[in-house]
Amino acid sequence: MKKFSLSILAILLFATITSAQTAYQGKVGIGIDGVNSPNLALKYCFSDKVSSEFILGLGVYSPGGDASVGQTKVTGTDFRIGASVLYNLTQGDFIPYVGVEALYETNKSGGFYVKEPDAKNSVHASLVLGGEYFIAKQFSLGLKEKIGADIQLKRDVPKEETDFYLNTATVVTARFYFN
Repeated sequence: MKKFSLSILAILLFATITSAQTAYQGKVGIGIDGVNSPNLALKYCFSDKVSSEFILGLGVYSPGGDASVGQTKVTGTDFRIGASVLYNLTQGDFIPYVGVEALYETNKSGGFYVKEPDAKNSVHASLVLGGEYFIAKQFSLGLKEKIGADIQLKRDVPKEETDFYLNTATVVTARFYFN
């Protein structure tokens, strides 16, 4: 039974690799990267093995109602920008990859404040392990795991020092490729 299972697995793996996407080089894809506050991700494939992503995200929160006397109503914003370099391990309908990603984020909390807080800035640097599966010639769904550092930078109001966290994140992706 064990040999039979390994044989089936080998056949499926071989079929996936041999039904490869043709000419991955030069492909340009645009899609979402994330679920609850998705980023817009533009992916460019330099070659069959190396690709890069440019990531851009924006979140806006506007509290309802009016500010009471002595308070200021602040609309919250969350802006993210980053890039990654990925190395594709194989070609086919399923393309696993490894890489690195850096993301800069600035976040201003929304709400009602007596003294308006400064924006909170952070840098996220991660090792990326993932893959994307082409469900059609130009459309893929993917999953990636990010393992890395989250550096929360110092701010004055409220007084906060620079903090360093190690964290992981699982991200769902979907892309449409133009060529």
